[in-house]
Amino acid sequence: MAMTSEIQSQLSKHNAVTIGGNLAVNGDEGGGAATAVFRHQLSEVSSVEVVASAGLHALIGVQTTWWVILYFVN
Repeated sequence: MAMTSEIQSQLSKHNAVTIGGNLAVNGDEGGGAATAVFRHQLSEVSSVEVVASAGLHALIGVQTTWWVILYFVN
């Protein structure tokens, strides 16, 4: 049996937090993991995410994102 859950909350216009996790059970053995993500929108085209995970493998990282939007005018 396995289950996954996730919840997201918009803290402000530019900040959001997401918390999620999963749990799996097979007989008398089981495991799970949890992840938390904090996202800050820097501008319309860029954001920074701080990610922390715990479970089988622990991870803390930072990711930046920049979108390229092209407008074609005929």
